[in-house]
Amino acid sequence: MAETVNISEEQIAQYQRDGAVLLRGILTQRERELLEQGVEESNAHPGKRSTRASNAEGRGETFLESFPSQGSSPSLKALLELGRIPEIAARMMRTPSAQLILDQIFYKAAGVVIPTPWHQDTPYLRVRGDDMIRVWICADYSPQELTLQIIRGSHRWGIVFDPRLSASEGNAVRNSGAGRMIQLSGGDHPGPQIPDIARYPESFDILRWDVEPGDALIFNGNMLHAAGGADNYPTARRAYTSMWGGPQLRYISPPDNAIPTLAEVNRIAVPFDSAVGDYPEAFPVGWKSAP
Repeated sequence: MAETVNISEEQIAQYQRDGAVLLRGILTQRERELLEQGVEESNAHPGKRSTRASNAEGRGETFLESFPSQGSSPSLKALLELGRIPEIAARMMRTPSAQLILDQIFYKAAGVVIPTPWHQDTPYLRVRGDDMIRVWICADYSPQELTLQIIRGSHRWGIVFDPRLSASEGNAVRNSGAGRMIQLSGGDHPGPQIPDIARYPESFDILRWDVEPGDALIFNGNMLHAAGGADNYPTARRAYTSMWGGPQLRYISPPDNAIPTLAEVNRIAVPFDSAVGDYPEAFPVGWKSAP
C-alpha cells in the first residue's frame, strides 16, 4: 500500500489563496525512482504524441511528450497508479476525487536551455473550471531561474487570455524553438492580450522556487506561468507534470489547436459542458476518497 500523503491544512489554504505551493520532500524514494526511470524511457522510446525543438542554431534541445503514462513509459504509468500524486491533487483542490486530464514530459538537455514564454494553458485545454491542478515534479535539481515562475493569484482573475504572446515575448521566442512548445496563435476565441510580464516584471507578484528532486510544485491550471533559459547549463532538466480535474470540471467543444484529452485519444464521445466526473472512461480516476 502506498504511504499516506502528509499535507497540512496550511499548505492547502496557501494553494487555494495563491494558486501555487511547493511541497518539499513529498515524494517517496520509490516515486523518485519511477520518475527518473520514466522520463528516460520516454526520451529513449518516444511515442507518437512527442516532439523535439531546438533554437535556430540547432542547440537547446527540448523534448516534449504528452500522455507518456499511457504508452511510452511503463514507469510513469506505475508512478500514477501508486495513487499518491492524484491524492495530492484532490486534497489540494478539496475535491472528492482527481481525474487525469493530461500528463507531459519536458526534458531540456544540458547546455543551451530554451526559455518558456509567459503564457496560460487554459486556451489550449478542452476543459474549463476552477478545479484543475498541475503536479510538477523534477528528476533533477532545478534552480529558480529555470523552474516555473507563476503569477500569484492569477487563477482568480477569471480571464482566458488570447494565447498570442505579447510583442516582446513573441520576438524573443520567434527563433528560439519555444514556439513549437507554446503555440503563438489560435485558441478558442480572442480574449485580452497576455500582460507584457517579461518587459515589466516588477509590476507582478512572481512566485519563484529552487526545486529539489522529491519536491512537488502544485499550481492551478489557469495560472500565468513561464520558465527561464540559460546559455550553458551543466545538466539536463527533466520534469514531469500531470494535470488533474475534480468531478465538476467541464468539458468544452475543443478549439482547433487544443491539446487532446484521452477522450479524443481514445475516441470517446463526451457532450459539450459535461462534467468530467460523469465520464471516467475518458478522464481516468486516479484517486477517490473513501465513502
